[in-house]
Amino acid sequence: MPGSSESAPTPVDPGADADLQQSAVSIPDEHLAVVAIRMEAADRIAAAFGPGAGSAVRGATMTALAELVGDRGAVLRATPDHVAILVDSSTADLDDLVKALSRRLATTIDVDDVSYFVQTHIGVALPGDVPLDSPTSPSNGIDAIGSRRADDLMQAAIAAVHSAFTRGAHLAYASEVSITSLQREVELAAELATAVGEAFTLHYQPIVTVDGLEVVGYESLLRWTVDNRVRLPGTFLDAAEETSLIVPIGRWGVAEAIRQLAVWQAQTGNPRLFMSVNFSSQQLFDRDLAAHISAILAQHSVAGETLWIEVTERDMITTDSPASATIHELAALGCIICVDDLGTGYAALRYMVDHPISVAKIDRSLVADMGDDPTKRSIVETVCRLSDELGIVSVAEGVEDRSQVALLREVGFTHAQGYLFGRPQPAPAITPPAARV
Repeated sequence: MPGSSESAPTPVDPGADADLQQSAVSIPDEHLAVVAIRMEAADRIAAAFGPGAGSAVRGATMTALAELVGDRGAVLRATPDHVAILVDSSTADLDDLVKALSRRLATTIDVDDVSYFVQTHIGVALPGDVPLDSPTSPSNGIDAIGSRRADDLMQAAIAAVHSAFTRGAHLAYASEVSITSLQREVELAAELATAVGEAFTLHYQPIVTVDGLEVVGYESLLRWTVDNRVRLPGTFLDAAEETSLIVPIGRWGVAEAIRQLAVWQAQTGNPRLFMSVNFSSQQLFDRDLAAHISAILAQHSVAGETLWIEVTERDMITTDSPASATIHELAALGCIICVDDLGTGYAALRYMVDHPISVAKIDRSLVADMGDDPTKRSIVETVCRLSDELGIVSVAEGVEDRSQVALLREVGFTHAQGYLFGRPQPAPAITPPAARV
């Protein structure tokens, strides 16, 4: 995945111009700054028009950058995906150069009378970003540029590129935090790759009816145990998404959740007890996901309508074919499609109509404040009223106080979830209620 795996730069292209290499060596360490640029669209151009077009666009971009930089710095190919500009910050106005680069890269690159737009991300490492006596990259001798200092600053600049990419920004400056954070992501990805089916577990939180406060289902929540310490999803899911490990992790999670649901349905004699499972947009791009879930449901004799597929409001907006096709395939299995965190700022009410949505979970930030904030209460009442008109179940998230229950009924919620009704717990600690006779 772009920007997801580099923790240190590879050596400069051995064919790089020797004069440029010499220019890099001539810059005093205390004045050396590095600007790294990643060309995100070059691979897409190669896929669309052939590898020759991709190479030509890369070369034309390098030429355009060299012309713009002139004698203010040395332009080099740092890695197959990154261009580096080495600058003497004592003689060049770095801020002015970065602004000029941003302006140039916001326009098209012309190759053989064809214009291409190359999306880029820029990372800047200043002289003080890497201590002279504390290199950040693994010791591997003097690099092809001839300067260990340049190697360290290039690593810092590429880490800044990664930071810009993950934040959806065009430009980022290097910092010790950005470097150590990226190193930790790489380490975390390796740990995640060995954890599936071994260190992962599921905890379950009850979902109740608002009218009778009866437990009718559970949400499965992923947990990762490392050295007897439980890690919450917020500490590792981003790394799983970036490395595509989210797909095998998600497949394991839904299979385990369905297996546990089958156990509880048999124990309680309640075939209507349901399980809600979270899915990211990347998981929905797995074209075999519906077939996988269909097979697991059949294996455990669990009805599709007792499996809720939770997709966040944000991911519901960003999903497109084939992800949208996956949602419809899951709905065709009878699975209940649930939009999660509704009201977090992405204005997706129309997606409740455009997609086969059966459940809407209202974000905890709205639920917690609606008693004191008339605007938020009005939003919640509107969503609940619309849900009722569309035949959609409305679930209040993050309910922690019994005093909220009357208000939930008043505004029109049908279901609720939160610490008031139970914290997430492992399956052995839970006794689901028996089916009503």
